[in-house]
Amino acid sequence: MNFTLDVKKEIVNHGIADNRVALSAYIRASATMGISNGNPTFFIVSETENVAEFFTSAFFELFGAELVITHAEQDRLSGRDKLVFVCPAELSENVLKELHLLKRTGGIRDNISQSLLTTETKQIAYIQGAFLGGGSCILPSETGKSGYHLEIVFSERNTARDFCDLLAQFELIARLTPRKDSYVVYIKSKEQIADFLAVIGAKNSLKKLYAVIEKRDKANNDNRTQNCMSGNADKVAIAAVKQVVAIQKLIDNGDFEELSPELKTLAKMRLERPTDTLQELARRLCVTKSCLNHRMRKLMELAKTEEEK
Repeated sequence: MNFTLDVKKEIVNHGIADNRVALSAYIRASATMGISNGNPTFFIVSETENVAEFFTSAFFELFGAELVITHAEQDRLSGRDKLVFVCPAELSENVLKELHLLKRTGGIRDNISQSLLTTETKQIAYIQGAFLGGGSCILPSETGKSGYHLEIVFSERNTARDFCDLLAQFELIARLTPRKDSYVVYIKSKEQIADFLAVIGAKNSLKKLYAVIEKRDKANNDNRTQNCMSGNADKVAIAAVKQVVAIQKLIDNGDFEELSPELKTLAKMRLERPTDTLQELARRLCVTKSCLNHRMRKLMELAKTEEEK
């Protein structure tokens, strides 16, 4: 089961405080609405069986009638079957009016009726219903090729804009982008997705998200540490090569025998152990790293002076 289905299942199992508001949002996000023969009508498409069952039950409780399954079709992208539900023709207009989906003039609304969102409970119910109807949430794969992404798709730009404003009331910052004939409200920040899951009450899904975040953050930190260590190792190797070259110049120029006993000892040790770090050389010579740094700089300066002569 993917993460989107986990979240939707949790919402359905936990229940929604206002099914009427949630149903309005669900239809807005998953239904095709229009006017047929002068009468408003709509049909709902759902590829999530338990969500479809939840809302057909809610529809019956609210309107005393059943949504009729007309057929099933396969989604070309996901490969999953989608169920198509139709509202009885004689009820469509009344249902759309009750759910605030019709304008006073009789046309289909292209925005969210604010009369549906009079309390925080109703606002959360609307967000839940919209996610159940047109929402998805993708977490990074184990290969790390994808990022965090939550979206809800609407057919009308004004509806999508209103939904962004609704999310903003819960300090959820979403973006809006067109996609073919639809408008997508999306969030890519893992922190904001976590806040979204908290708002809709998906506590178990939130725990799963945090587990993924923790795992990826640890892997990223390990990679950064490894890269840093690798970079430091490269710098140590380059510095050691320069030191060996400098010491060899002193030997070739006949200046080695004029060095102090301490510098001679260090030079010989570096030639014998070209891959050791300065810390390792200091430990072998029983001196501090600071003292050894000073001696090594002296050797390098003497070699440079000889080279400039």
